[in-house]
Amino acid sequence: MAIGRRQGRLVAPAPRAAPVVETVETSHGSRLTRWVLGFGPVVMVLLGAAVFLLAYVAVSLAPVDNRVAAWWPAAGLSVLAVAWAPRRRRLGVVLTVAVASGVANAVAGREWPVALGFGLSNALEAWVVAAWLLRGRARPRLMTLEDVFRLMTGTLLGGLVMGLGAAATVAILADGDPWITARTVMASHGAAILVTVPLGLRVLTPRAAGSRAEGLVQWVALLGVSALIFRPDQALPVTFLTMPFLVWGALRLGTRTVTIQLVVLAVLVSVLNRFGGGPFAWNLGGGATVTASLVQAYLVVSALVVLPLAVSVAQRRAVLQRVEASERLFREGFSEALLGMLLLRRTSEDLHLPAPRTAGRPHATDGLEVVELNAVSARILGGTEPELVGESWTARLEAGDRTVVADAVREMHAGNLPGWHGEVALGVETSTRWVEVALSPLTDANGEGMFVGQMVDVTARRAAEERLTAQALQDGLTGLGNRTLLRDRIDLALRTLPADGSGAVLLYCDLDDFKHVNDSTGHPGGDSVLVEVAERLTSLLRPEDVAARLGGDEFVVLRPQVGTPAEAEELATAVLDALMAPVHVGGHSFSLGVSIGIAWGVTGTSPDDLLRDADSAMYAAKAEGKRRVVVFSDEHRARVLRAVRVEKELRAALEREELEVYLQPVIELDNGLPVAAEALVRWNHPERGLLAPGEWLDVAESSGLMPRIGAWVLERSCTEAATWPTLCDGAAPAVHVNVSARQLDEPGFVDEVRRVLTETGLAPERLVLEFTETYLDEVSDTLLADLAGLRRAGIGLAADDYGTGYSPLTRVIELPLSMVKIDRGFVSTMLEDVRSRAIVTTLLRLSEALGLDLVAEGVETQAQADELKRLGCQAGQGYLWSRPVPAEQFRAELSASISPGSR
Repeated sequence: MAIGRRQGRLVAPAPRAAPVVETVETSHGSRLTRWVLGFGPVVMVLLGAAVFLLAYVAVSLAPVDNRVAAWWPAAGLSVLAVAWAPRRRRLGVVLTVAVASGVANAVAGREWPVALGFGLSNALEAWVVAAWLLRGRARPRLMTLEDVFRLMTGTLLGGLVMGLGAAATVAILADGDPWITARTVMASHGAAILVTVPLGLRVLTPRAAGSRAEGLVQWVALLGVSALIFRPDQALPVTFLTMPFLVWGALRLGTRTVTIQLVVLAVLVSVLNRFGGGPFAWNLGGGATVTASLVQAYLVVSALVVLPLAVSVAQRRAVLQRVEASERLFREGFSEALLGMLLLRRTSEDLHLPAPRTAGRPHATDGLEVVELNAVSARILGGTEPELVGESWTARLEAGDRTVVADAVREMHAGNLPGWHGEVALGVETSTRWVEVALSPLTDANGEGMFVGQMVDVTARRAAEERLTAQALQDGLTGLGNRTLLRDRIDLALRTLPADGSGAVLLYCDLDDFKHVNDSTGHPGGDSVLVEVAERLTSLLRPEDVAARLGGDEFVVLRPQVGTPAEAEELATAVLDALMAPVHVGGHSFSLGVSIGIAWGVTGTSPDDLLRDADSAMYAAKAEGKRRVVVFSDEHRARVLRAVRVEKELRAALEREELEVYLQPVIELDNGLPVAAEALVRWNHPERGLLAPGEWLDVAESSGLMPRIGAWVLERSCTEAATWPTLCDGAAPAVHVNVSARQLDEPGFVDEVRRVLTETGLAPERLVLEFTETYLDEVSDTLLADLAGLRRAGIGLAADDYGTGYSPLTRVIELPLSMVKIDRGFVSTMLEDVRSRAIVTTLLRLSEALGLDLVAEGVETQAQADELKRLGCQAGQGYLWSRPVPAEQFRAELSASISPGSR
């Protein structure tokens, strides 16, 4: 098999149905060959001339008693011509052979009727032999012993046809013995076909065993012995002496050489015998029919002995060459493979006995030893090929992998396992190398206990997988577990709880006032604090505990098995104390607190339920004042169930458009006319009726629905305000829209406000955005710049419920506010409480000094309105004038309040 290299890769030829070494002596791809095999008119003429000449010479050399030649080479040429001719040309070839043979017989002295009879018989014989050789094939060949048998059978059939035809011709048209004619004709034609036809058949031509020099010696010896045996006056019966030299050629020089030698020997013997050479002519005379018959028998026997021997030797040599090529291909593929290749043998002591389990490094007879390996395997194993052959392969594996491989080897050897594939660890020098291994047992014909192995070094891939696993399961900042790992460990803990009443405990920890750290030291400082918190939590853990960071300043601690709730509270107290200790960052010292929620998980609890319960308890701890521990209870569960129910209904309400905008007017105290209206959202529940925000707004905030609800209220309010009539002074009332903290944090909030104004056509001066004072400290620098842009565009910004938070007065100066709204708590008590009155008075003076509009909320009595007016307050809002009403009602009342008849 031809093997080559192309661009560094092993390239093997495509498989072929015929033997690998099969060739044809003639070059069928050449132009001359195509012309000859086309059997055109010129070739037909040349064929006729050749048949005529060969037939004429054969008749000329035939015995004088019946003019039947010792062998008829024209018969062989005729068979080859018919066999190689295209199907459409075969009839023409047969007719050419008939005519040429008939003419040759006539010229040689036979009468024309007899000559034509012999010519037709010759043509029919050629057609029969060729048809038999071509049966089921496109081209005639001599490659197997079956082909030799086919040639012999075809020769016999053709000889019978020729004999019957010649006998019939003589019996009908000539005076002679038909049976003698048939015998002599059959013998001469059979000898000719067996000798000459193999020369024109496709044969196997594997690399000959003999050299050119040996071939030359054999040729000289064969021709010399033949000349000596058939020289004139040589009477010794030693014709068999040529046979060893023919066998020599068949064994060493190949089928093609032997076929040529048979033809040369036939010509040489025929000519020498006809002119008195050799023992046949010496004893019987060169012109006797019996002499010709002996020559025929001699040639037939030589062909029958030599041809099968030459073909069988060529077959065997071709098979050996294919095996050699396959072996060469295997060896090259084995040694040049890009992966490690191994031939391994189960050691003899381990073939029929269980492998001993010994401590430490096993003896070399344990497991598999190396029989052969390639360079890649040697490199993986950390050695060289010579030193590794005979060494134990399994001895280089880590202890745990040795056991696994040993078990697999025994199962494969017993026939219970077809093969094994897995990853094992190799101890190479001072490091560990991970290798992917595939083992397959070989049949006992290749040796008992033999295995073939393939190895691929996957150390780099394994390291990458470990890095990816760490990234997938660990928090990148603190090195603690992440949500994925935590959820998996919670699930494992809940599934493996014993039946003794123990439970899994989850501590949901949220740092208190962590924002102050980021504001004071920046995010790098905040990250340092989070790392410190992670280290403190880790110091409190048992080996089986898990700590995870879920994001931001939220941490979770899982203790998979706790006997009593008291033990869980003890762990929570330890966490609380550990995180209360001061943290020093960038020259600052912070006393962080933590709010902890505890949830108790039992068999049947889901990880999501446990996380949700602990989260709810943590929020309860925040609501109760922070820096404390709250255990999840039925009350919290009720809150959670309410939140789940309300959130589900609220999402459906948004889809069904059940929310409505109500409006409460802002009244100018001097004339009692509405100068603005605050938009308030209400939920028209299909079962519970109209719901105030206090019944569901907390769920909207915690579930993340507020940005969506706020955007809807903004757009609906601006759309409604654009339809309001103008006041007496020509200006229409403004609309106040509440904005939640979550809504302000949404990216693109400012762009959304501008879009709504553009689409509704509402003037920017008629929109006031309200946000609570408690959010003033959380306004970032980026949001501050965006709000300033809105203010420059004419949009009003109001601090709602002012006085209830803890923001410093400087924030009023820093923020681009246009309005302050006094909380209703101060307004409702200012007539009875001196302190409330002082706060109201202070805020009035402050707003005047800063040029801010001021609105007093919660005005319920005329006395409150009069006092506010006396103090200098310009506008108020409250039940004294109107409760929040539907948008349609507000529009109607607004129109009535500004009409001339209503004044």
